[in-house]
Amino acid sequence: MKAFSEKVRKHLNVGHEILYLTRDEVKSLEVPKEVLYEKVKQALTMYSNKETQMPPKSHIFPDENGCYISMPGLIPETGSVGHKWVSAYNNNVKEFGLASLSAMILVADYESGWPIAFMDGIHIMETRTPAIAAVIAKELARKDSEVFGMIGLGREGRNHFPVMPDALPNLKKILVWDISEEAMDNAIADFNDKVPVPMEKAPSLEYIVRNSDVLCSATFFKIYPPKPPIKKEWIPKGQTIIVTDLHTQFEGAIINESALYVVDSKSQQEDLVKEHYFYDEIKEPDCEVGDIFAGRHPGRTSDDDIIVASPQGMAIDDFAVTPSVIEMALEKGVGTILPL
Repeated sequence: MKAFSEKVRKHLNVGHEILYLTRDEVKSLEVPKEVLYEKVKQALTMYSNKETQMPPKSHIFPDENGCYISMPGLIPETGSVGHKWVSAYNNNVKEFGLASLSAMILVADYESGWPIAFMDGIHIMETRTPAIAAVIAKELARKDSEVFGMIGLGREGRNHFPVMPDALPNLKKILVWDISEEAMDNAIADFNDKVPVPMEKAPSLEYIVRNSDVLCSATFFKIYPPKPPIKKEWIPKGQTIIVTDLHTQFEGAIINESALYVVDSKSQQEDLVKEHYFYDEIKEPDCEVGDIFAGRHPGRTSDDDIIVASPQGMAIDDFAVTPSVIEMALEKGVGTILPL
């Protein structure tokens, strides 16, 4: 029996009970950053080693403003399996005062298939996504990188600030940019005393692109996106670009002329191309992130290389982390155990 299943069975009558965790409860069970880095790097490597099972995401579009995403995944080595259901509605804040993203995770028992936990998935997604960006930056960024730029200051974007100093040992400044002036002011007010370097508002999108050694974007995306605003001529030599929004802010020439274009899943990428997620035609990825971690691809080979990494998010990223959350919850008595 898998170790995770054994730990769950000490506290839960599998097949008769299920653990329910709210967003605040998941957040209270904060997984240490070092554990997040280890878990997501392991998951990305195992995926590229074909040691996991994960079909590409499936999408449903009720209209141009919304999207539903279905994400199942299985990691046999850890005995973690389940399904993540995500919705993204661009007008939620204005119409309902709700966040644009929602996510719920259903975790099953690897041994019997019965559900063992139903939990909010937002906090896990908000923390594992920046952790993935951090491990990619640590691997691919120039060692002398001094300026980190963040485009898009929603919850995922803001959570890049605590982790990037771990990835960039020579970091000296953080630049922020968002279409909302208030979002920039709030991000600096909330994080300026929580990071070891000064934070500054970029005066324009072009400025943050031209002046960042490592550049991340986490903006809202939709099918059939508009023309990307970021131009190839803005990109400096040696820049590392890490995007979690399907690089819809970057014109195709940036990707096509990059020294290295890397994704987390080539299979997912193929589906996204078929579904017209990109404004321009783009080249096939050179490799997966896990190929670099596994040593099958060298990654950066020159300080002048422009590298684009597009970790689109995979279910196994979440299921790499959920066992730690569930184990802590059961051991600490956090959450509600409900009958099935």
